[in-house]
Amino acid sequence: MICIIALVIFGFLSIFSATHRPLAKEALDCVLRKMTFRPCKTDLDKRLKSEFTGKIMKTSPKLASITYKHFELISWIFVIIFISSLLYSSYSVYNYVQYGNCYGPEDTGLFCPLTALSGETNSNYESTYTGQIIMPGVDDDPFIGPEDAKVVMIEFGCYMCPYTKKAEPIVKELLTTYEGKIKFVFRDFPLPQHSETKLHSLAANCANEQGKFWEYHDKLFKNQLECKNATDHKAMVVGFAKDLNLDVNKFESCLNSNKYLSEVENDIEAGKMAKIQGTPTFFINNRTIIGPKPIKAFKEIINEELRR
Repeated sequence: MICIIALVIFGFLSIFSATHRPLAKEALDCVLRKMTFRPCKTDLDKRLKSEFTGKIMKTSPKLASITYKHFELISWIFVIIFISSLLYSSYSVYNYVQYGNCYGPEDTGLFCPLTALSGETNSNYESTYTGQIIMPGVDDDPFIGPEDAKVVMIEFGCYMCPYTKKAEPIVKELLTTYEGKIKFVFRDFPLPQHSETKLHSLAANCANEQGKFWEYHDKLFKNQLECKNATDHKAMVVGFAKDLNLDVNKFESCLNSNKYLSEVENDIEAGKMAKIQGTPTFFINNRTIIGPKPIKAFKEIINEELRR
């Protein structure tokens, strides 16, 4: 079945060189005949066998002899490997188009060449945690949806991470689509490479104290660029509290006292123990999606979990 591989190689080369077109035609004829259990009319397979083993003979006569004797078997092995690689590549491309990674809706952070070619999809975090993976719980963080929902989606996000912001419309669409069916929890994971992001997490928790966490959460993402360019971050987060009609004195007192620092650090520790590799990272009933992947990836997992 060496003709199959020859067909692919010569077929490709014939695009760029007319001299390979007759060989591509021979290979095609050979493949069609082999598929109907007939010998190759042009003996292309025999010529390739002789040429291939002749080249091996120059370096290893013993290996050439083995190759010549078992050439048909070796040809089949190469064909199986080739077809398997082709099928796996097609499967990976399909998954990438549908879900944004090579392996299906769930993303465990394994290497995917297609993702690498498309660029970063999350703000990276280099963890030094070496302990056992512990999947995160909801803790006492703010949530949207029924408290006893069958599907719990936990997001670890950073208010200054552009990819966490990019995931916001996806989250909102999911909450609309699955209203009353999922519980969504946001947990803070301020990344060290983003300036003042821990202050924003503290501010959101102080807003939560006055019942306006989600409004403040949305405000931070909406004004992410302004926050990035701000010279006085504290004045900016206090300004957001004024915009949302919060009790500013109470808000400032909360912020100045670092009242929710332990809460934010608890979220960070939970993220570390879950071995997250960047923000945003989502856990849907402990199944992982890293980055703002296509919404189909989220829906695939949520629908599977709802059917269970």
